Amino acid sequence: MYLDRVHVAKKIGLGLTGLVGLAVLIYTGEALRGKSAWENFKKEWEAKGEMFDYKQIIPKPIPSEKNFAHIPLLKPLHEHKWNKDLTESTPIDQKKFYQAESLLKIEGDSRPDLDGWKTGQPVDLIAWQKFFREEKDWPNPEKAGKPATDILQALTKFEATMTELTLAAKERPLCRYDIKYEAHFAALVPHLGPLRNFIRSFTLRALAHLANDDPKAALADTRMCLFLAESIRDEPLLISQLVRIACLQIATQPVWEGLKDGKWNAEQLAEIEKQLAKINLLDGYRISILGERDLANLAIDRMRDNPKLFDKLFEDDDPNLKFISDGWLSHNQKRLNEMHVNFSQRIVDIKARRIRPEIATAFIQELDARTKRKLPIYDMLSAILLPSIDKVAIKIGFTQTAVDHARIACHLELHKLKHKLYPAKLTGLEAPLPHDPYTGKPYVYTPNPKRSYQLYGVGWNQKNDDSKVILKDNDRLDLSEGDLVWSYLPTTQPKGE
Repeated sequence: MYLDRVHVAKKIGLGLTGLVGLAVLIYTGEALRGKSAWENFKKEWEAKGEMFDYKQIIPKPIPSEKNFAHIPLLKPLHEHKWNKDLTESTPIDQKKFYQAESLLKIEGDSRPDLDGWKTGQPVDLIAWQKFFREEKDWPNPEKAGKPATDILQALTKFEATMTELTLAAKERPLCRYDIKYEAHFAALVPHLGPLRNFIRSFTLRALAHLANDDPKAALADTRMCLFLAESIRDEPLLISQLVRIACLQIATQPVWEGLKDGKWNAEQLAEIEKQLAKINLLDGYRISILGERDLANLAIDRMRDNPKLFDKLFEDDDPNLKFISDGWLSHNQKRLNEMHVNFSQRIVDIKARRIRPEIATAFIQELDARTKRKLPIYDMLSAILLPSIDKVAIKIGFTQTAVDHARIACHLELHKLKHKLYPAKLTGLEAPLPHDPYTGKPYVYTPNPKRSYQLYGVGWNQKNDDSKVILKDNDRLDLSEGDLVWSYLPTTQPKGE
């Protein structure tokens, strides 16, 4: 993400163009005008309840003995020695750091996917069986047997670690990784890679257990996947929330396959639904946008005291950068925060549980208008530091909808187990259900004898496309068009152009 920002900076021609603009602006009174503009802006919005302080969104400390992130397997990930400026760090114990970083890693160019539910596809266990037999250092029987059984044997390579993680999750249900937030853009998140590895391994094992008709073991691994994905739910970093989303999309696969094949019993369905009900990705967006905003403010404030940090941000040793004026920084800071409070913070309405695509569109239009002028001297930091919030919001909306659908599907199966058929309407479930975050209305549901039932939301385009989905050329869903459908049949709708 940091490198992407640097790339953007270079694209807008910060170099000579920016310095020429700055030279024009460095005159008597510029610093005072910039400072006044930023302070007046802050005063206005603080009166409305805003707090421009990164400390407001940092997760509260957790006693080490209750903190999952502090188990011996994981703690070395955040044990680093930092320099005085908090711009560089090195692991205190490189060997332990590498070991933690490599836990449960399944590597290989031919590694199969684990999120086929998006297009109504179960995971190909035969492909995974072949993968483990062709890759080195995986336990395998002399002759290939049942795919699920062979996969479980291959994963015995990780059995001790997976057992330790599972026990630790029960003993330490709280989690807070020791991210050095005060390092702002240099803050490290080395736990995100291992988390993905963990969830891939637990998901694959859950699927193998389901195929072997062992839903009890599958449920334990599925619940572990959801726990791991949600272990970073309070991190006010956009990259953390994006990884959380990616992890939940993988963790949804065994939930979906168990529902599709009728493997879960009533008690198991209730347990899954209860855990899914706690997932709130819209609030994850909220705290991550505040994190983006306030860590950017922290970085800008530090630049005033230490111009070398400006060099670090742009990876540029140009000596002229030390002449960056305080006024220029303040004007840029005000403009950056304007974009946040007027647009990015409003795309998700937490109280109404709504996502507003029209505000994302307005954000893009405003940012383009500000940064594509001939000399966008007051919007250079906005061009660099503002994320692509439309793409982020699309992923959040898709994944929250999937979580909602999985919850509703659990209730539908519970109803069927009790009454031998699906209800005519969702109101027949007699349970509090989530609504479509794009409309604020109930999801579209109709019983369907050919495919159990039809369940979908309208998606980013906010239009009911009668359950039509759009596929891209790579057979991946186009999340910005069509409806968001929960289906147990392969997607066969016409591809989008």
